[in-house]
Amino acid sequence: MVQDLELPAINARRSTALVVLGLFGYFAYLSHLGLGEVSASLVQVNLAVFGLAFLLSLLDVVFNALSWKTLVRELDHQISLLDVFLIYMSSIFLNNLIPSGSVSGETARLYFLSKIAGNARLDSSTASVAATRIITAIPFVLGMSAGLAYLVLWYEVPSWALTTCFSMIFLMVSVGALFVGVCFSESWLSGAVNVVIDQVESLFKRSVNRSFYSSITRSFQQSMLLLLRNKNRPLVISSFWAFSGWLSLNLVAFATFRSLGVEVPIFAIFAVYSVIMVFQNLPLILPGGVGIVEILMTALFTAVGVSLHDAAAVTILARVAQLWFHTVLGGICTVYLLRKVEDLEKRRGSARVQAPGP
Repeated sequence: MVQDLELPAINARRSTALVVLGLFGYFAYLSHLGLGEVSASLVQVNLAVFGLAFLLSLLDVVFNALSWKTLVRELDHQISLLDVFLIYMSSIFLNNLIPSGSVSGETARLYFLSKIAGNARLDSSTASVAATRIITAIPFVLGMSAGLAYLVLWYEVPSWALTTCFSMIFLMVSVGALFVGVCFSESWLSGAVNVVIDQVESLFKRSVNRSFYSSITRSFQQSMLLLLRNKNRPLVISSFWAFSGWLSLNLVAFATFRSLGVEVPIFAIFAVYSVIMVFQNLPLILPGGVGIVEILMTALFTAVGVSLHDAAAVTILARVAQLWFHTVLGGICTVYLLRKVEDLEKRRGSARVQAPGP
C-alpha cells in the first residue's frame, strides 16, 4: 500500500503566480515604508556573520532529521541519517510550494521512506511521521505561547497582530489536541476513518473494504504505542533533537540582527521569531506565507523597538536564510532523491529477474 503512494504534484504556474502575488504585496508594503531606507539598512550587512544564519538554518533541519531518525530506527526501518536529512529537505520544499498544512511534505516523507528503506510498512512509517509531527510541534506551541506572553507584558504590540496571533495559537492547540487524540484513541481513529470512508463512498458511489482499512488503523496505533516502550526513551531523545532544531531556527534571527549590527534583547528576538515560524508552517494559501509573514514579522520587530527600516531589512535577510535557502536546497534534494529512487528500483528489478526460481 505504501509503495503506491505518489509525490504531490506541483502546479508550477499556480505556485509561481502565488509567490509573485505575495512578493508584490510585500514590495508594495516596502515601497510604503521607503525602499531607499530599507536598502540602506541592507547594505550594512556583515556577510561573514550573516553566513552563520545559513549554518544555523541548516542545523535546524539536521536536528529535525535526527528527531525523525530516532523514531524511524525504533520502528526497525533501515535508512541512513543522510537519506533522512535529504527526505526532510524535500518535504520542506514541497510544503513551501504547496501550502496544505504540511500534508504534501508528510506524503513526500512516506513516499521516499518506503522507496529507500525498502522494508517500510504503511502503518509504522505513518506512525513515525505522525509522532514526529507531534513532537516537533511542541516547542513551536510552547515558544509561541511564551513569546506572546512576553510581548504582551513588555511591549505595545498592534491589536491586529495580537488578535491574529492568539487566533492562530488557539487553532493550533485545538487541531493538535484533536490530532493526538486521533493518533492514540482507538475510538477516535476508527470514527475518523469511518467518516472518511462514508464520504468517499458517497462521492464516488463505490463501496470501500472497511475491514482492510480497519486493520491498517489498528496496526498504525500499535506502532504509535510501540514508540512509548522503553520508558518513553525514544520520545525523549526525539524531543531533545526537536527542541535543538527549534533553538537553531530562532538563532537564525539572532544571527541576522548581529549581521546588521542591530542590538535587540535576545528574548524579544526569540519571542517574535517563535510566533512567526508558526505562521510560516500554516496553510495560508500563499506558499511559505510569502508577503503575509513578512509584513507580520516586520510589524512585530518594530513593536519591540527595532526601527521600521531595520525591521524590514532583518525580515528580508531572515527569510532568505530560512525560507528561500530551504526551498532551493530542498528542490535540489528532491531531484537527487527521485534519481536515487529510480536507480534503486532498477537494481531491485534486475535482482528479481536474476534471482533463481523456486
